[in-house]
Amino acid sequence: MKKIHSFSVLALSALALTGCMGTKHLSQNITDEGTVQAEDIAFPELDKAWQKDGQFPNTENLNKIRPGIAKDELYQLIGRPHFSESQHAREWDYIMKFYRPDETVQICQYKVIFDKEYKGQEFYWKPADCANYVKPITPMHADMPVVAAQPIINETIDLSADALFYFDKYKTQDMLPKGKPELDALAQKLANYSQKGRMQVMVTGHTDRFGDDMYNMNLSLLRAQTVRNYLIDRGVSAGSIWATGAGESQPVKHCSESMPKPQAIDCLQPNRRVSVQVSVYK
Repeated sequence: MKKIHSFSVLALSALALTGCMGTKHLSQNITDEGTVQAEDIAFPELDKAWQKDGQFPNTENLNKIRPGIAKDELYQLIGRPHFSESQHAREWDYIMKFYRPDETVQICQYKVIFDKEYKGQEFYWKPADCANYVKPITPMHADMPVVAAQPIINETIDLSADALFYFDKYKTQDMLPKGKPELDALAQKLANYSQKGRMQVMVTGHTDRFGDDMYNMNLSLLRAQTVRNYLIDRGVSAGSIWATGAGESQPVKHCSESMPKPQAIDCLQPNRRVSVQVSVYK
């Protein structure tokens, strides 16, 4: 902020027809676990879709999508993908439409990344803030399972984005020298927590107020995804960790807008962060 019915013969036939001339995978380096680096994610061009008009999705069904979802379940919830995906595609792409407050229509792209068993594990929006049209069903994230029990561990860890990444960067290779050791220590802590029970981890990227809303939302999400993938590479279970971006919407420090920009940038440093919310349940 991942089973039940099988495809009908008709549905399988329809998918075979659209997939027999399936496109090559657009995203690169998808792992067996169904993870992908942010820089390797690619969305298809809208005019390549067989269903160019897209769809107004059932947001309740979108909220039911979780890591581990099977392709047939996904088909039941939001239909077949809108692009000609091959039979063994490791990603499905959709065109989703939502009404803005002024009744104009926002066009969004939605991507599902599958693991080697063809279970959906990661979910991406383009633009990233399209995720805001889908209201989460838990306080943390729409992709997190609902858990009624009280956690035995409930901790928030704030990591300074300025300590993790070079300015305006988000890729693993853009991490500062002290950023990786800090994440290595976090991975070890999460490994210890995972031995105590069922762990849920939400990684949220944040920015300061400088830059437009769309840019900040995308940067915050990309940084969170990079941190998530780094932790998975260090042994954290992909099924227990989610990433989301909050952009500038959740500041922890407010500074006067009349303050000169250099001083304001320093003042707003605590807002440029990656927060890690960890909950462990018996």
